[in-house]
Amino acid sequence: MSSRSAELGRVVSQADREPLRLRLARLAARTIRTRTVQARPHPPLVSFTFDDIPATAAERGAAILEQSGARGTFYIAGGLVGTVEPGRRLVTAEQCGDLHRRGHEIGCHTFSHRAVSGLSRPALADDLARNAAFLAGVAPQIAPTNFAYPFNTTSLRAKRQLERHFASCRGGVPGINTGRIDLGFLRAVELADGYCDEAMMRGWIARTVATRGWLIFFSHGVSEYPEPYGCHPDLLRLAVAEARAEGATIVTMREALRQVIGGNAAGTA
Repeated sequence: MSSRSAELGRVVSQADREPLRLRLARLAARTIRTRTVQARPHPPLVSFTFDDIPATAAERGAAILEQSGARGTFYIAGGLVGTVEPGRRLVTAEQCGDLHRRGHEIGCHTFSHRAVSGLSRPALADDLARNAAFLAGVAPQIAPTNFAYPFNTTSLRAKRQLERHFASCRGGVPGINTGRIDLGFLRAVELADGYCDEAMMRGWIARTVATRGWLIFFSHGVSEYPEPYGCHPDLLRLAVAEARAEGATIVTMREALRQVIGGNAAGTA
């Protein structure tokens, strides 16, 4: 079992044993809109994002996007960089720098890759600083402005703390970001073979185009034998082609925010 799978299992197991108040705290973070902003009129947007990230995302995922002239957002957890787990290799520091040089966006995924709901306020602040220092060491120009929650979970306290550091925080609750959106917990659809098939993917893109909304896909590795949270290259390739064919614009998280909310990422609740 990979360390990520073991950690996810630990988080789920702990959640089963947690007091009701802690489960409600996680639910509150997903449902209480803490940093909302009204989206400006914009064309249909699709962002492709990758978490952790496995080396295959940097190698195969980035190449598929580039073949269509697009770029993605790669959420890096510095503590995972350069590690090898059963069934997957994680991205190297050199690959992180190469992604940045090729025009992809580097986002923050914490350093330790722990659920932020389990970190105290000082511990989370230290963890974010450590990841920022790590990424600056990879390339001085890398200064992440967008965040993705490890394991797609948070607490209301951690959510509010992270909102002060980043222009956006992405979760994993499926949906299209349209109308008045919560920058502290953006909705996203998991583009993984175990969750999203071709028909579902096409449906999400069609609804995004119909509502002129912003769809965020997230995945992990990209390979012919995908990990439980990864996708086959064909699924990613089809999603990119479908977005183009339906008239959506493929953008990084940073560019999407520029179009959706302009230069002001503050918003009000």
